[in-house]
Amino acid sequence: NPQTRTEKMQVIEYPTASEFLAVTRTRLMENEAANAIILSYAANQTQGIKSAMTTTFYCVVEGDQPLLPTMFTKEIWPLLTEGPDDAARLLARYFFPKLPRMKGVSGPKDASLEFADEWEGLARCSLEIKLNSRIYECTSVTTTKRAEGTLKQATMDDIDLVQNWHDSFRIEAQIAVPKNVDQIVSQVENGSIYLWWITDRPVSTALLGRGTENGGTVSAVYTPPEHRNNGYATALTAAVTQNILDSGKKHAVLYTDLDNPTSNSIYQQIGYKPVSDSTVWLFSPALEPTKRRPYS
Repeated sequence: NPQTRTEKMQVIEYPTASEFLAVTRTRLMENEAANAIILSYAANQTQGIKSAMTTTFYCVVEGDQPLLPTMFTKEIWPLLTEGPDDAARLLARYFFPKLPRMKGVSGPKDASLEFADEWEGLARCSLEIKLNSRIYECTSVTTTKRAEGTLKQATMDDIDLVQNWHDSFRIEAQIAVPKNVDQIVSQVENGSIYLWWITDRPVSTALLGRGTENGGTVSAVYTPPEHRNNGYATALTAAVTQNILDSGKKHAVLYTDLDNPTSNSIYQQIGYKPVSDSTVWLFSPALEPTKRRPYS
């Protein structure tokens, strides 16, 4: 009986990431690739890493069973994981009195849709799809001919270029996370930002980040317009992915925009395989109500 089940469910806010992982880690590790963001933020917070300290962790539970692990970072929106429809709706009802002006929600397409639909009724807002994305996993890089060039870690000599390209990437990708210059500097200093060089200049960049127990993530892949259509991003992504696997990790993960068939095709050629689909919904009273739904 769904009603009886809903009455037995509750939302728990965890004081620390350690307490959250003690309850949810086994469930999250059932699909480590799909849950790479939430696992890495929780791990980073337990280590005191500054960029993860404003994140709060929640879970819808039934008895001692975790149903819907979730994280929320200030100035962004909740990130859900896979979970029952009624758990996603309960979570929306939990957040609404606390954050009635929440900007949106992201997560697996079914869970995020249930949350958004419940929120639409509570807030009498309009819904807009900001992004339909696909999560990919690679356990072995496909060996094919790629663009000439060399993989190098960015250094502080490259910081102006890296920051400019990062800004351009944020604009093109419509990134909601506030700009953090100190974080970019830290990423360069710890060797997380890579560049693809041809002859005497870099032509593409990518970020190695969000490490989990068995995986690493390739993100923020960007090639400026004047260097596109030469295969540089493909070669760069393949090389960074191989570095992840060579380091002893079992898989690499990346996210793509489903509205960009080119990138989805490129990454599959490298050896990435789809894991799950995700949606970002925006809530706005200023928008006309939309009937649009993902994957209809």
